[in-house]
Amino acid sequence: MNAVRLDEVKNLIKFEQVRKEVAAQHDLKLPDVEIEMSKVRVTPTFDLELPQVGVFRMTDWAKKQLGQALGVQWGKWFDPKLVTNDVVQAEIHRRFDKTHEKKKLRINQFSPTAPGITGCDGYMRAVLTPTYHPIDDERIFNRMEKRFGGRLENLRFMKNHLSKKSSWGNDHCNHYTLVGDAINLGEIDLNHPDPDVKHWYEVAKMENRLPKDDTIYPGFHMRNSEVGYTAITIDEFAFRLVCLNGLMITVGDSRLLYRQHRSIVDDEIDRQLDQAFQRAPERWESTRQKMVRSQSQQVLNPAEFIEIELKRLDAPKYFREAAIKAFDLEPLKTAYGALQAITRAAQDEQDMDKRFEFEAMAGKLLLKA
Repeated sequence: MNAVRLDEVKNLIKFEQVRKEVAAQHDLKLPDVEIEMSKVRVTPTFDLELPQVGVFRMTDWAKKQLGQALGVQWGKWFDPKLVTNDVVQAEIHRRFDKTHEKKKLRINQFSPTAPGITGCDGYMRAVLTPTYHPIDDERIFNRMEKRFGGRLENLRFMKNHLSKKSSWGNDHCNHYTLVGDAINLGEIDLNHPDPDVKHWYEVAKMENRLPKDDTIYPGFHMRNSEVGYTAITIDEFAFRLVCLNGLMITVGDSRLLYRQHRSIVDDEIDRQLDQAFQRAPERWESTRQKMVRSQSQQVLNPAEFIEIELKRLDAPKYFREAAIKAFDLEPLKTAYGALQAITRAAQDEQDMDKRFEFEAMAGKLLLKA
């Protein structure tokens, strides 16, 4: 059969289109508000009224942050079925009345294409300290467009890698995956000596989801939170076409960029992005070599190997069991096969942040192997 290309099975998007989407989301942002929290009013619908600003519906992430500031779990203590808005109001005043503490609140207006919420002027995305200096996606993409556009021409954004929905992220973090040109790890052995592996390949071929070659697409994975969840990170990324799973390489020298949310000038953003782009080709070649070597590293007891290695990485029990089960779908008794089992199991994780962490475990295992 002819070789299957990634663009035939995944929605690959040019930089220009993603740039427009990021800009459109940024246009919905309202100026950050620094406000003394004791002056905030809780409405009967549990929304927050900010004096001279408006009424805003809190995201789940904003509720979690405000709950942490109050020393409570928001959903547990402030369930609308159990308490009234007056109870929440009293708790906020009790915590902030004497300290006169201020918070930086990040707010958005509703999208023109969305119905909005009756009585609200938009969403409250974050409850942060006044010293927090967010570096928004818009600023990063702006620098990428102005300084590094040429380096992105051969890369494509891959949507729905971590998200089951048509989205780049959730209410507290965005994930952007870019893939480059394919790396061929060799022809798939349709007459594999292991009958279980051979059977898996035969079934995949009949279902037209087996390419001629074992193909890896290297790239970047950029993660950013504009609301205090995580720093900006750019990690090496590899996407295996055979089973459409990802492999995140995120430890040691393989992390391409890490930047906490602090005040930063554009020249420094450019410098850090430049370093990431310069290091990537070398890292991709190193990863290719490691994958080739892992294909020849025999694993006598794959289930035990996966259990031990994932336990060492503090993976939860349910995911260790899922990875062991996933191994049976392509039972290559090598370190490479174990890596694929982990990343294949990660595909079923609904939480994109956990999925990111599980895929990173496969990357750590590759580096160790």
